[in-house]
Amino acid sequence: MHSTDPSVGPPPDGDTAGLSSDAANDAIAEPQTHAFSFTGSGSEYFRIWIVNLFLSVVTLGVYSAWAKVRRLQYFDRNTQLAGASFDFDGDPKAILRGRVLAVALLAAYHYAFGFSLAVGLAVVTLLLIALPFMMRGALRFRLRNTRYRGLRFNFSGSGRGAYAAYLPPVLLFFAPAALLAIDPTGAVVGVFLLGYLAWPLMHGAMKRYQHRHLEFGSQRASFDIKKRKFFRPYLAVVGLWIAAVIIISLAVTGATFAIASGSGPELAAYAQLAAALALIYVFYLVAGPYVQVRVGNMVWSGTSFPGITISSHLKARGYVRLQSVNALLTVLSVGLYRPFAVVRAYEYRLAHMTVQTHDNFERIAAGVTQSSRAASSDGVADFLGVDLSW
Repeated sequence: MHSTDPSVGPPPDGDTAGLSSDAANDAIAEPQTHAFSFTGSGSEYFRIWIVNLFLSVVTLGVYSAWAKVRRLQYFDRNTQLAGASFDFDGDPKAILRGRVLAVALLAAYHYAFGFSLAVGLAVVTLLLIALPFMMRGALRFRLRNTRYRGLRFNFSGSGRGAYAAYLPPVLLFFAPAALLAIDPTGAVVGVFLLGYLAWPLMHGAMKRYQHRHLEFGSQRASFDIKKRKFFRPYLAVVGLWIAAVIIISLAVTGATFAIASGSGPELAAYAQLAAALALIYVFYLVAGPYVQVRVGNMVWSGTSFPGITISSHLKARGYVRLQSVNALLTVLSVGLYRPFAVVRAYEYRLAHMTVQTHDNFERIAAGVTQSSRAASSDGVADFLGVDLSW
């Protein structure tokens, strides 16, 4: 990066050649590709995970906020890019406050309609008002407390943008209970649920809002993926689901006739159970990871900063296979394999992401100033801007 300080005068005549040489070198500098790496391990994370789990249970969930910070710090500090590590320094008390608030809101929603219709509608309205604001705050909290090369990340999305992005899916999730309370026949709910057909557009709107307002220091990200492109992975999953239903139904029908005529109806029931398990596998362990891979590749490859381009090239088949093995080993180990599964999935995602820069990363970072918004304290963000995930 060249200095733009007007107090810096032109070089002496004897240095003109050196300056020209430097400028020429800058002009012909080739893009550099940097790979992510993870220096942690499943066994290390298992020790953190088991202590976190024990203390969270003993404290009836209170310690879970501190457990979340320890987990984020472990993964960030063991994630390296171009020779430098990330870091996280969020306040666990802010996370705890956010979780208490979220649990209180969800508990109120669960029991509100048991009191009266008016109370239920009031709680649903409160949730519709609060949740988009809280989700925006969660992004701000997570990013403002994450650093790389001494520079903090930030999220600059507006409150109005948060409601535009988050209110439709929040409405889709919470409104059915209110509609059922108003009309117990469910006729209105059936029509309302047709809104799920627009879920890819809602997903695209959320991702556009999130990635167009990412900041690294003073640099703001750009994101140019159209919302309609989010239909592609979902349509592929619908096709896969329909094909799986047809194939499994034909197989079960044939097996049912064969078994019922020869070995008794109880074996036909086993065949139907096996078919149900196969459909569950397709839905949870194939469809879910497939959408994650396709959407993740599209979103991250469409996100860039000035002089920095991100590329994600996850393989759907490999990720589905990995998550299937992780799920099987987690079940067989009664949950004890969970931390190893988390590390394996995280390593796989990092191994398939790269960052391209037009110059040396150190020089790019040196030319980026700290964002005053990310560096300053925000009272509202500190209180409500919390990481709500568990």
